[in-house]
Amino acid sequence: MASNIPLLAGLFILSGAIACALGWVLIQKGPRDAPDGDRKVQTEAIPTSGGIAVFIGTALCSAIYLLFSDTVSSLPVLALACGTLAIFIIGVWDDLISLPALPKLIAMAVISLAVASLGVAMTQFDIGRHVFELGLIVGIAGSALWLVVVTNSVNFMDGSDGLAMGSSLAVAASLSFLAFLTRDYTVAALALILAGALLGLLIWNGRGKLFAGDAGALFVGFYLGGLTLLWLSTGGHSVWIGPLLFIGFLADVFMTLIWRAVKRRNLLTAHREHVYQIMLKAGVTHPVVAWIFVWVTLHGALFAGISFMFPPGASTVLFAGYFLLLMIINRRIRRSALEHGHLE
Repeated sequence: MASNIPLLAGLFILSGAIACALGWVLIQKGPRDAPDGDRKVQTEAIPTSGGIAVFIGTALCSAIYLLFSDTVSSLPVLALACGTLAIFIIGVWDDLISLPALPKLIAMAVISLAVASLGVAMTQFDIGRHVFELGLIVGIAGSALWLVVVTNSVNFMDGSDGLAMGSSLAVAASLSFLAFLTRDYTVAALALILAGALLGLLIWNGRGKLFAGDAGALFVGFYLGGLTLLWLSTGGHSVWIGPLLFIGFLADVFMTLIWRAVKRRNLLTAHREHVYQIMLKAGVTHPVVAWIFVWVTLHGALFAGISFMFPPGASTVLFAGYFLLLMIINRRIRRSALEHGHLE
């Protein structure tokens, strides 16, 4: 990869330029996302499906990179590419006609199982210094579950300008850096190209001019989750590094699901009970909310990197400690929101 740095720099810029240019086209001619009085917080119809721009920029530039490497023949990489394409199509379809939640979830699960069974899967699980062999069936099932959870987490958090895509950019850039340090140059390159496309989209998405839509949230979530799996499994790294990278998404979604389950509310219906939605109700601006979650995500990535400097088991401790801290903060925000009428 060292000899391809000029190529990668060019592809990073090119993917961003393509996403930015196509984003402008979508603003002019693309579909609109109308307010629904429920999960959506906008007051007027906003151009959506900005994920199409990210997908095209990422796909074209990744194809160029793979032509210059021998990775194009790798079955796991091809499986991830095909699975990501299928998820992207579901996202575009959902943006156009609003697919029912349960059939969409089942389709994601089937695609995730197929991709995991073709090599995008972890075969080990570690707790502290203890490493356990998962076996084929458990490894595939667990990896598929990871893909479904991460994909839906990104989608659930895509309700504030720049939040989901900005945090995803932080994950992609961090993954690229860590993969480079651990000499997984293919994942480093593909994550870097995705980061470029996300940066191009954020020129519009960060200002509320263009939503990513399900086309963007599902594609980005699935692809980033899959790249993370490829990196972890190929390098034999701790399984907890993945959740550390995505902790900004996972902590909020996990705590919100618990909250709704305790309140006996339907977990598949749209709502406005995520912490970021509570913050918006309280008057915090979209840019500030987005930067808070990017900050949380970057610290998760920092802890993931620090774990490589310590003996095995460090990533487990760092994840548990950081997740516990975010849970405490989450509970306090909800308690304050109840007191001030921002949450029922």
